Amino acid sequence: MYRDALQNFISLSSGVEGVIFVDSEGEAIDLVGSVAEYDLKVIGAHFSILFNAINGFDEQPHAVFVSMKPYVLGMYRLTKEYFLLVLYISSYHAVINKLRVQELMSFIKGSL
Repeated sequence: MYRDALQNFISLSSGVEGVIFVDSEGEAIDLVGSVAEYDLKVIGAHFSILFNAINGFDEQPHAVFVSMKPYVLGMYRLTKEYFLLVLYISSYHAVINKLRVQELMSFIKGSL
């Protein structure tokens, strides 16, 4: 049902290797990617545990990023029961965010 939308997202998004629509129990509702389907399902199952572990905070996170070479996994909360996992190519993601992270680190270090 969601496969066309996921495939369209990948085709329009440079640097994305996979997308997984997952429920809170880690079951993949739908997924698309150049990574093996089994591997995407395992990623969805494992990282739903992480997302649910931090669910006890007062406010639920909207996104969590995990670096796992050669990828960066973006986890985005859709509702309490569902979230989207986006598997980025780490080199692509680093190009976009590395400079901003370095600027922030420099600012914090400068204020200490």
